[in-house]
Amino acid sequence: MTRRAARSLVVGTITCLALAGLLPPAEAATYGGIQAAGAPYSWNPGKALAATDRSLLSAWASDCPPPTGACARNTRPTMGVYVQRSAVDARPAAWTTPVRVSPPKLQAERAALGADGSLAAVGWVTQTSYLHYHPSARRIFWVRVSVDDGRTWRRAVQMTVTSGRVDYPRIAVSEGQIYAVWTNAATGEIRLAISANAGATWTKQTVGTSSAHADGAAEGFAALPDVGASGQNVAVVWFADDGGAVNQVGSTSGGAGWTSPTELTGSSTGLGRNYPAAQGATDGLTHRVAIAYGTDDGIEVRIFDGGSLQGPQALVPSWPEKVSGTTFTGGYGPAIAPFGPSGLLAAFAACRGGSLSDPCDTTSAAARIDVVVSASSDDGADWSTPVRLTNAATAPFRINDEPSLVLSGGVQRIAFDRYQSAYATYRVGMRSGS
Repeated sequence: MTRRAARSLVVGTITCLALAGLLPPAEAATYGGIQAAGAPYSWNPGKALAATDRSLLSAWASDCPPPTGACARNTRPTMGVYVQRSAVDARPAAWTTPVRVSPPKLQAERAALGADGSLAAVGWVTQTSYLHYHPSARRIFWVRVSVDDGRTWRRAVQMTVTSGRVDYPRIAVSEGQIYAVWTNAATGEIRLAISANAGATWTKQTVGTSSAHADGAAEGFAALPDVGASGQNVAVVWFADDGGAVNQVGSTSGGAGWTSPTELTGSSTGLGRNYPAAQGATDGLTHRVAIAYGTDDGIEVRIFDGGSLQGPQALVPSWPEKVSGTTFTGGYGPAIAPFGPSGLLAAFAACRGGSLSDPCDTTSAAARIDVVVSASSDDGADWSTPVRLTNAATAPFRINDEPSLVLSGGVQRIAFDRYQSAYATYRVGMRSGS
């Protein structure tokens, strides 16, 4: 499900890879088969897969939640956010029983997840109704923290005011600090919260502003921001306006001070599917933060290394692009992860050509969208031959998007949403490669 729409609107009624040696640009990883990374009827908005020193963690929402699978109502059962855990080096992942982290009496989705060391943080957004979702109703952001690799979770902390609204939050964790970012839907402020004591206390600040309505005007301002952190280097990216301009700010002091906003791409790209992503290195070899975003023609990446914001490199120079024998005429929703001295792993949703005027229209029954992955060993100057991880030509999962990336235990993990335009079935999937 693309981050630009609330799933409940449509569903409601029915390090180690570097040490193992990165793939040179001409080579590709070997991936195992698709396994579930969520319960039946699960989804997330991307960046919901993370790893601690010992655990691989997957966060997702479900409106037919376990253990019974009974579908949500306005009372009980309710839509909720869950985390499941595996040993970090298990391939395929050996998942434990999912743990509901959101309160059982509240409707919750928009899961976000980050982890580093033994510290993990999961977030979600609550809404007032499941069957009668209203975009002007309050939406509250919450966070829970684990200090034992996701085995147990501390009490939930309310991050935003009860009367307010937020869009889709995202979380990063690095060297004991937790960062959480979201848009204030009433003001357009890009809000960032930081905790240096495992979520016991938080400092909050505004790092930018936006006039974007990426979820539609009725939802209020929505800039779909993301945050990446590595060491003291932090980068925040977001939609700046309704034309789809993407802005970035950086900090070399763990969020104590920020650069002036830099426009990464102009206002002609359009809102919705071109939203940006940011993720920091966790292997301790560098403190690079990788950034990816859509452009008019393709997908670009940049590196914020504290000293500078490097110039753009093309992940997808232009559409169409042929991958694994399939021609794709568009794409969106990139995920990016740095590792090693200059390595990058990237994944994105790629839309097959056809009769659709917009091949990336996820509401169309004719849409066929796959997840594609590629790697670079030189900060994005060259990329390995892209690999298609899914096959949208085969039922039931015709749309595959919202990738999340983790590199841990010598294994690449790529999780993604799988669904149909009518949402008759949907589930988070994952492939592992090395």
